[in-house]
Amino acid sequence: MNNEEVEMPLPTPCPVCGKKTLVYRAMELDIPNFGKCLESTIICKSCGYKHSDIMMLETREPTRYQIDLESEDDLNARVIRSTSGTITIPEIGAKMEPGPYSEAFITNVEGVLNRFVDVLVQLLHTYPSKREDILDVLRKIGYIRHGRMKATMILDDPFGNSAILSNKVKKRKLTKEEVNNLKTGEVTFRPEDIEKLKGANR
Repeated sequence: MNNEEVEMPLPTPCPVCGKKTLVYRAMELDIPNFGKCLESTIICKSCGYKHSDIMMLETREPTRYQIDLESEDDLNARVIRSTSGTITIPEIGAKMEPGPYSEAFITNVEGVLNRFVDVLVQLLHTYPSKREDILDVLRKIGYIRHGRMKATMILDDPFGNSAILSNKVKKRKLTKEEVNNLKTGEVTFRPEDIEKLKGANR
């Protein structure tokens, strides 16, 4: 059950266009099998700048969620990623980390794969010499989508504000060392990671 959305203007200027047309919107959500959380969004009515976040309204421990992607049905697993969540797919060398411009989102596994595809398409222009390797990763994502390649999606959150919801998910508390090793950044496919994929089983 969702509450009504609250909206209020913010007196601070937009970090993109500098105009004082920012609006803060917030809504309390009660997500089944996850709990109550606050979804907040800041939007600039002038330039369209947007920043979202999801925060649990209950105390949570640092948590890892892991799901094995083995069939097309696994693409429907719900993914709740806050700005403190790190998503990793080791088999394709992909990582989405928290950073100053990262946004929270609620989607499913397929939606996360689509976000990685968008980054890879951009990398085709940034690293033209790695074109074949990048295309190879895109093919592997296609194989994952159609259940032709097994992979693992891992979601770590030091504040417990993120989750993968599925009866296949393995959930455990993060160790102090794992929490300390969580880094900041954004969606990345490092050139050296792509290089390592050469020769990998398809």
